[in-house]
Amino acid sequence: MDAQSDPQGLAPPVSAPVEATGPSYLTVTKTISSWAFTLDHKRIGVMYLIGVLLMFLLGGLIAMLIRTELFSPLALITPLFADTVEAQADMYNKWFTTHGAIMVFLVIIPGVPAALGNFVLPLLLGAKDVAFPKLNLGSFYLWVTGAVFFLYVLLTGGLDTGWTFYTPYSAESGTAVIPALMGVFILGFSSIFTGLNFIVTIHKMRPPGMTWFKMPLFLWATYATAVMQVLATPVIGITVLLLILERTLGIGIFDPRNGGDPVLF
Repeated sequence: MDAQSDPQGLAPPVSAPVEATGPSYLTVTKTISSWAFTLDHKRIGVMYLIGVLLMFLLGGLIAMLIRTELFSPLALITPLFADTVEAQADMYNKWFTTHGAIMVFLVIIPGVPAALGNFVLPLLLGAKDVAFPKLNLGSFYLWVTGAVFFLYVLLTGGLDTGWTFYTPYSAESGTAVIPALMGVFILGFSSIFTGLNFIVTIHKMRPPGMTWFKMPLFLWATYATAVMQVLATPVIGITVLLLILERTLGIGIFDPRNGGDPVLF
């Protein structure tokens, strides 16, 4: 249609040519090794997200077992795995503890900072990547190692101390407390390294003109979370390390029987 045949006298719109774009971070390389050793913050964020979702599904499955068990005054699920009332109660305690530990240490803590933060933080700053890409990848594999420890605990009978590991019960429980504490300790290093990486990235890689009070709210939230990770996680790490030493060496730190004080925990 030309301008003469158009009753309004308007020429047809001319579409601008679409520029060809390169491959995305998902398709630039497709081998397993390219993902396993990638330094791309977006890919690391995707791997974090996949891992967190898998742990969320596992924790959710255990939560379904717990809620089904509580559906009736009579035990519904535990009798399928244990014969005596004491064994059934012990199994319920293990489900409750394992669910809490997985959700807190493997889902809630790394969920938003590690998964979403890794993906979005450099994009909001206009940076190519985080300040320390190799440390970023190492933090992810520390998270995977901590998850393996918790899977080992789950497969070897579970944990019945509660996810807070309160003493003196956690100092004398016969379940797999030490592997679980090792998992928490390793996950703590993953959290600390991620927090340090984000703090340095925000301090050193902001674009010209983006002052502190011009940063997006998500950057402020990520920065505040990273500061809390760096300051609070070492305290938790030292505490679980002391509990490991107490269980392995018999040092009286938290157990009153050995001269310790559970209030220190």
